[in-house]
Amino acid sequence: MENFNIKRKKGTIAILTGGGDVPGLNPAIRAITIRALREGYQVLGLRRGWAGIVELIRDPEADNSDKYMVLTEEIVNKSGRTGGTFLHTSRTRPSHVPKSQVPPHLAEKYNEAINDLTPEILKNLDYLGVDYLIPIGGDDTLSYGVRMYQEGFKAIAIPKNNG
Repeated sequence: MENFNIKRKKGTIAILTGGGDVPGLNPAIRAITIRALREGYQVLGLRRGWAGIVELIRDPEADNSDKYMVLTEEIVNKSGRTGGTFLHTSRTRPSHVPKSQVPPHLAEKYNEAINDLTPEILKNLDYLGVDYLIPIGGDDTLSYGVRMYQEGFKAIAIPKNNG
């Protein structure tokens, strides 16, 4: 058996949940996180679905605590037995953001009626050092996960069922 050093960081995985709230999201987040940590990955939870990563400010001085969090076994064990998603969710589609919902720090650059913020999403994931993205959601959440894959980002989509 090879000598495996679990402390060596293999990369960073980001998890997000989108769309409607359904049972089983927290246990899914917990299972992914615990396995990833044991395999040597860092895990981030992106808060409020795609909205958290859309609104992220790429500045070390900015308070992004409501945009993402580092996930630990302690955090996911506390939430693993509760319903819904402790990361929260949104119905944000980064490829179709109305002008009224463009974050203030991006409003000058994105001022069309409908804006594609994909370039910002890619920069924000890079800023956070994310290597792999795991969106959990329905059609809109997962179709944007496919878009991330098409943009060259490693994404593993997990579907959820509202019914």
